[in-house]
Amino acid sequence: MLHKTLPTEHPDAIGKYLIKGVLGKGSMGVVYEGYDPFVQRRVAIKVAQAESKPSEFQRSFFVEAHAAGKLQHPHIVSVYDAGVEGYRNYIVMEFVGGHTLQEFLPEKKRLPVEQVIDIVFKCAKALDYAHRQGVVHRDIKPANIMLAEDGVVKIMDFGIAQLDRGGQTHETSTEELVGSPYYMSPEQITGQKVGPQSDLYSLGAVLFQMLTGRPPFLAENYHALIYQILNAPPPDVRDLCPDLPESLAFIIQRALAKKPEDRFKSGQELASALSSLFDELRYAGKKIEDLEKLEMLSRLAFFRNFNRNEINAVMQAATWLHFEAGDTIINEGDIDDTFYIIVTGTAEVTKSRKPIGWLYKGDCFGEIGFLTQQKRTATIIARSALTLMKLNATIMDQVAQPTQLQFYKAFTEALIKRLSATNKQLSRVGARPPGDGSPA
Repeated sequence: MLHKTLPTEHPDAIGKYLIKGVLGKGSMGVVYEGYDPFVQRRVAIKVAQAESKPSEFQRSFFVEAHAAGKLQHPHIVSVYDAGVEGYRNYIVMEFVGGHTLQEFLPEKKRLPVEQVIDIVFKCAKALDYAHRQGVVHRDIKPANIMLAEDGVVKIMDFGIAQLDRGGQTHETSTEELVGSPYYMSPEQITGQKVGPQSDLYSLGAVLFQMLTGRPPFLAENYHALIYQILNAPPPDVRDLCPDLPESLAFIIQRALAKKPEDRFKSGQELASALSSLFDELRYAGKKIEDLEKLEMLSRLAFFRNFNRNEINAVMQAATWLHFEAGDTIINEGDIDDTFYIIVTGTAEVTKSRKPIGWLYKGDCFGEIGFLTQQKRTATIIARSALTLMKLNATIMDQVAQPTQLQFYKAFTEALIKRLSATNKQLSRVGARPPGDGSPA
């Protein structure tokens, strides 16, 4: 059977959509950036051109339109339209600016562990939704997951998806193995019927690679790779990244189990495990950060008579602020009830735009405002990178009474020291109204 030669030049329009440029090319065709003038939005248009078996190819191509078109989820690329124009089969999809996860595999671009877990968590939720709609993706890999410019995660490319329509399974027709070998489950490799657990296996392989920079199984040739996927136990991610928690390694091991029944039962179950892990990492990170803060505060003169529990109580009640050199911390004339302790850095005190003093690590300011809420009598400007601990009376009322008493004792000593320094300064420069020159 003879077939006509297909046009290769890029069209100015496809259907009602204006073509703005090429986003990418692949073996299945071209993805254009388009514009829908009716609803005035950017779109991505995936165009396939079949030179042989056109009816079979067209049927296979529109599996993607049908599969993705029935899915409405914030982490799945939306399909708006599909059609045939001449020799072109096209699908019109949501335009997502950003990069695929493939871009974040090199060492220099590797994403933080917490972000990787968050991305895979969202993918697991999206797959759980797709599976409940009867759609198995069958080609989950870094290149098919987009990280948009605004940080939103999107699963795309349902071109080889398997659909369950009323108990009947429909999938793309092909004489070759479909999928990407590095991410394919054992049952997909051997051509068995696949289900949701196959997608979860692939997502586990993506998680492994996003953390380590390499897929779970590597081999010199295709046949050796297939043998490993079918027979070799999945590697422990901690062999490559020893700092990763044991619970994360267990999640990956379970996702990559050889038998589907040994994996997570659903995307929701995987998402729940990742959510618990994320909370564990976040708590561990906060715990380390709190220990560092505790050590920093224990070395400051203000806290010299506090025990660690009392320091921790004040620390938890306080707000921590960070300033860069040149930032204004408080302005002369402002009214508030805040008391500050400098944890790190240096600040300058000015009045009427004239320098009158300096503040260093461990120094306090804002005592008068804390007590009376009167106008600030000076401006405080950071002269280096600066970290402050900020407190007010309302917050201190919420801590245990013994800690309050210890705090107000130290506060009173700081206030007396401040007033004494102010009086000495006044005596040197001549009489001025009480309180001038103090940053309180």
